[in-house]
Amino acid sequence: MATTTDTPSLQNKLTKSNPLSRKLSKTLDISLEDPETQEALVALSEFYKHNTLTARRNLRGDLERRVMATNERFLDAFDVVAQRVRAMEAEMKYMNDCCSEMEERLRSTSNETAHLMKQTHELKEESKRCTVRKAIADVFLARFTLSDAELFTLTSPNQYVGAEFFNALKHLQKISDDCKALLVTEHQEAGLEIMERMASYQETAFDKLFRWAQFECRSLNRDSPEVTQALRDAMRALKERPVLFQTCTDEISNIRSSAMVRSFLDALTRGGPGGFPRPIELHAPDPLRYVGDMLAWLHQASTEEREILEAVFDVKATGQRAQLKKNSAVGDASAISSLSSVDDEAIARVLDRNMEGTCRPLKARIEQVLASQSDSIVAYRIANLVKFYEGMIIKVLGPTAQLSRTIHDITEIANKTFFETLNANASQLLRFVQTPGADLLPPPAVRETVLQLREIMAIYDESLVGSEQKEEDFADILTALLDPLSQMCVLGAASLPSIENAIYIINCLHHIQAALNLYPFTKIRVDDIEAQVDAQVDVLVNEEFASVLKQSGLLPLTHAEAADITAPMLQEAMAQLDAFLYGATMEISSSLAKLSRRKLAARVTQRAFRMFVEAYREVYTKVTDPAIKHDPPLPTPRTVDEVETLLSLEQDDSSTP
Repeated sequence: MATTTDTPSLQNKLTKSNPLSRKLSKTLDISLEDPETQEALVALSEFYKHNTLTARRNLRGDLERRVMATNERFLDAFDVVAQRVRAMEAEMKYMNDCCSEMEERLRSTSNETAHLMKQTHELKEESKRCTVRKAIADVFLARFTLSDAELFTLTSPNQYVGAEFFNALKHLQKISDDCKALLVTEHQEAGLEIMERMASYQETAFDKLFRWAQFECRSLNRDSPEVTQALRDAMRALKERPVLFQTCTDEISNIRSSAMVRSFLDALTRGGPGGFPRPIELHAPDPLRYVGDMLAWLHQASTEEREILEAVFDVKATGQRAQLKKNSAVGDASAISSLSSVDDEAIARVLDRNMEGTCRPLKARIEQVLASQSDSIVAYRIANLVKFYEGMIIKVLGPTAQLSRTIHDITEIANKTFFETLNANASQLLRFVQTPGADLLPPPAVRETVLQLREIMAIYDESLVGSEQKEEDFADILTALLDPLSQMCVLGAASLPSIENAIYIINCLHHIQAALNLYPFTKIRVDDIEAQVDAQVDVLVNEEFASVLKQSGLLPLTHAEAADITAPMLQEAMAQLDAFLYGATMEISSSLAKLSRRKLAARVTQRAFRMFVEAYREVYTKVTDPAIKHDPPLPTPRTVDEVETLLSLEQDDSSTP
């Protein structure tokens, strides 16, 4: 086994020592897929055309000759390159010599110009410093001085006041504010000097602006004046000078007050342009329309007047600036609120004065209308109309304005007139008391007063008074209307028998109550009337019970003592009772038939019969009392249940007293 194993190793050693074997092995190891091998074969195919013995023998020589030829071509080409490199080397040497010469000259020149360069550098540095100083000076002048154009715009009396003027004035104000910052630096002297100069310019500019604004304010005397943006800017700027601002405000007030009075009188007597709308006084025969047209005109005029003043004082822009300051957290709360508070106070004051002149003609005319009114409905409509416009005008002018107070006084006068007409009607009712008719229904005076009340309640229900306040406010009207009416009903029924008296009063009260039930703000009075009706119902129940007790023959027994009742007496009473019970029904009696509500009459009858049963129960207890002996013995009467059955009474009657 050892000999067999060592045989391949020996063969390998022999193969490695044989050159031919090595060459053969190397040739066999070459792969035809190798790119280099393929490239070599392609190059070989160019001159190795025939695979002959001679060609194979000469292959090595051919290859060497081809290599030699290639090398010769390379040498020829490289010789050209070498010549050019030598020429370049000569050129570079020449350039090096030139550079050395130039470097030497430059070194010599630098030594000669060093002083000049130093001066040049110093001049450049000085130029930079001057440039910075010039920029600072330009910024300072731009910030703390006015241009010639701005100065001319602010101070020239003939120059128009427009956007350029207000831009220059704003710049002037900014300069004055910025000067305050200089006072806390080392430039205090410059700051004071600039502030003095700017203050002089400001006085001149504000004087010019004030005179121009006064002239512009005089153009507001028309009915619908146009407020220019320049006037808005002027009024806003003049707020910096309270005295000048107040003077312009007074000028506006005087002009607009006269214009408002003139416009109101024209609307009353002349009407609008071209006769439309027609003069308000043409409607004087119609009091409600006449008063309504005057108040509507004043409300519209005050609203338009407020819009004009808000435009003059530029309230919208002021509010926007206040909001911007608030959003950006610039300034304290008092500064922010003061932006609009000045305008609000000025507008309220001027608006009050502008509308004040209309108070006297308005009040005189409405008082004249009210003085001629005898109709309570018309007076009440006027009072409600004036009260409505009072609230509307207060929203525009405020509660302290003279026109608001005047309309409030007119409201009180209208209410007073209304109650005077009610009192006059009440006096008329009590002076000529209407007696009830045979039907005991409410007389015409009651029906007319209730119709009047219903109309007044309908008017009041349409008003804008809060639901919680309506009942309290309307109580005085109910008192003025219903107390005399109730008193008249009582006086009219004074001569009637008690049962007819109660029926008549109940019918009148029910007629009043039916009207009051239509509205929720009369609940207290409805409850009061219900209590009065209940009191009269008690009278009817007692009267009906007394009548039934008498008809039944039970009356003597109710008054007699138990020991005094005799058999004949009881027999006679029981016989009359039986006749009564067999003939009695729960139908309404003729005396109650005149009640306007049949359900109430039925309730009265039911209660009367229930009282009769209770009275019979007491009599039955007397005659059946075992402790009392009668000689001869008393006959046994009907039981209480039998009486109830014959009277058809319900066992559980909710109306039982």
